Amino acid sequence: MYGILDGFLQGTALLTAAGVDAAAFTPVASGGLATVASWLPGYARQIDEGAYAAADSTMDTHLAAIDHLVHESESLGVSTEFPRFVKALADRAIADGHGGNGYPALIEQFRKPAGDRP
Repeated sequence: MYGILDGFLQGTALLTAAGVDAAAFTPVASGGLATVASWLPGYARQIDEGAYAAADSTMDTHLAAIDHLVHESESLGVSTEFPRFVKALADRAIADGHGGNGYPALIEQFRKPAGDRP
């Protein structure tokens, strides 16, 4: 729940800094949530099987999009803490050999205790 809410708040902060009202962003965010929710059964299957096929795009591609989010946040003076956290997870996943895998490969980073991270 907090990841979803924090993602919405980060997106809202970014867009309001660019002059877009939160109310105008809400229907777009709601539609995005519905789309992402439709991916969950496939992600769950991949996690249960331990195989993270790049059905939509690779972690390398996702990292490029996350980098863009960090840079846009910086350029608009919005906090980069949340997107940098996501970027750190993606960076570690790629360093662990998951660059060609799909986004569900991040589960491996969430499974590691904080003390086991570089």
